Amino acid sequence: PDTATSGVHVDSCNKWVTIPYTCNRGIVHNGDLPHLSAPIQHIDDDQLSRVIVGFNVFGHDVGARVAKAPEHSRQFRRQVKLYRTTLSAPKDNKGGSNDGMNLSQIRKNKGLTKLLVLAKRERVKEQLRRDQKQLTCNIWNHLLSHHGSDEKRHLCVGDIVEECGIPNNESGWPTPVDAHVHLHNMLKQRDSTDDGGKYHDVDGIAGICGAYYKMIVVDDLESFTKRNLIDASTAISLTRCESDTV
Repeated sequence: PDTATSGVHVDSCNKWVTIPYTCNRGIVHNGDLPHLSAPIQHIDDDQLSRVIVGFNVFGHDVGARVAKAPEHSRQFRRQVKLYRTTLSAPKDNKGGSNDGMNLSQIRKNKGLTKLLVLAKRERVKEQLRRDQKQLTCNIWNHLLSHHGSDEKRHLCVGDIVEECGIPNNESGWPTPVDAHVHLHNMLKQRDSTDDGGKYHDVDGIAGICGAYYKMIVVDDLESFTKRNLIDASTAISLTRCESDTV
């Protein structure tokens, strides 16, 4: 290609391509190749600022995996730091082999120890978020199933807690107390959420596919003005609503 007018320089020895900064210049290249943005050496006009906007584009083959830690995100930088720390840590054990790191070597590496603790903490948080999302679905499914049945009485908080407060084997969550607190928060915050507290019954568990429902407290709402949890005897019911009704 003609590089004379554009200022692009191709090093014939190491094959590095140097592309100088020019206003409104776009560069497209294979992200698998080494690349960097060099420091500014000079700008002709002191009033101008240099702004670089980068777009990372990934195919469907790796997009789902990359989305978990997008490049240059906090998660990505943490993973890179952990990887580099692992590579720089001494791997020789007493026998002189390089079979990996043992526990004593990890403990001596404060940076790696801290990263491992942070990684575990993030994993626990992520597991809790998944469990909370699943508990929300379980509570709604239980209410929808009851709403679609022939049973006339309302479910009370205690019924829902007993049905949904069963710890799973992996995390030991949710206990009955966890389920009680979670339901309390769902009821208390149902009007302040983005969806207005509505739930989309896609599968028609309550009898109508695609219908939207909201929880209502049958008893007095006075319990929500106190700091205590909503009483276990409080009756909960569902009311059908429009999708755009808050």
